[in-house]
Amino acid sequence: MNSFFRFVLGFTVFIGVSLGLTVFAGSFALEREKERQAAAALEALIAQPHEPAWWEVWK
Repeated sequence: MNSFFRFVLGFTVFIGVSLGLTVFAGSFALEREKERQAAAALEALIAQPHEPAWWEVWK
């Protein structure tokens, strides 16, 4: 019985550490992606357009 409980404890710790690393890596990647998208949106808002807008062409 002692070896079985050691196995269950080790397996549970292994699964817990794996799950924790997965959640940490996922949240880190999500945070980096949000920062990248926010920077791209800000750049798109403040950048000068390369061609005039359609309503400016017909003036």
